[in-house]
Order: sequence, then C-alpha cells, then structure tokens
Amino acid sequence: MITLLEALVEGADGAYANKQDLRNLEHAMFSWNDRKEAYLAVQSNEKSIIDRAMTLIQATKPTANTREIDPVRLESCRRDITLALRYYALGMLLQDEEMLKDRFIYWQKNVLQAMGLHHYNGVQFVLDSICVELPKEQANLFKPYFKLAQDMIMSDKN
Repeated sequence: MITLLEALVEGADGAYANKQDLRNLEHAMFSWNDRKEAYLAVQSNEKSIIDRAMTLIQATKPTANTREIDPVRLESCRRDITLALRYYALGMLLQDEEMLKDRFIYWQKNVLQAMGLHHYNGVQFVLDSICVELPKEQANLFKPYFKLAQDMIMSDKN
C-alpha cells in the first residue's frame, strides 16, 4: 500500500490520478479489513505457526536421521523463520510486494546464497503452517507474497 500510495502521488505530479490508480487504491482499501484480520490472526497464532514450521523443517532436514540438530542453529532458524513470518505478514497487510522485496526478500536470498542454501524451500514450510493454522480465506491472502519469495529465492538472478 505504501508503494501504491507513493506511485499515486508521484504519478499525479500536479495532475489528477488516473482511473487505474484509483481502482488499485479502491481495491486496497476494500480489502483492508480482511488483510487486517489475517494479520492479527498470524500475530495471535505466531507460536503455533512457527512451531509447526520448525517441525516440518526438522522432519525434512537431510541429516535428521544421522545426528541431533545443533541447538544454536535451531534457535537461529527459529529466529529467522519468525522474522520472515512477520515481514510476510506486514507485506500482506500493506499489500506491498515492493516493500517486502526491498526490506526482506533480497536479504533473505543473499543469506541463503551465502550459506549455500539458495535452493532451500523453507518459505514453503511457513506457508504450509499458515494454511493449517488459519482459515482458508486468511491463508490465501498470504500466498502471493510467499510465491513471490519462492520465485525470487529459487531464481539464479539477484
């Protein structure tokens, strides 16, 4: 929404906003209540969403059968997943893919590349957890933002 409002202000530049910009703004305002409720639902269910995502991550870890996961790495993973969830929730609330990309996804992609995990699909575990923990209508609001992240993280381009 921030990017939408910035584009509206910059695009008008002393003129009236065009019809498409007004439609986009109207759509954002119309869906505000649903997005706010989904945001609050994630906030209320954060612990169970994160716990479920961590369980999925640990179950699919390639070395899960061979040794115990390092508690420091596990806590770091939990912290990063929590941060990701909060940024995705904010992106969805503000209906702002550009803000999400600029403030989080580029950073996340760079970290995963530096760790040699750029094809790691951890984003999917968080989305899967949201889909279980929230009503379908609310979970669906998050899907475009997680798809954006998956596409960007899995791509070879920066």
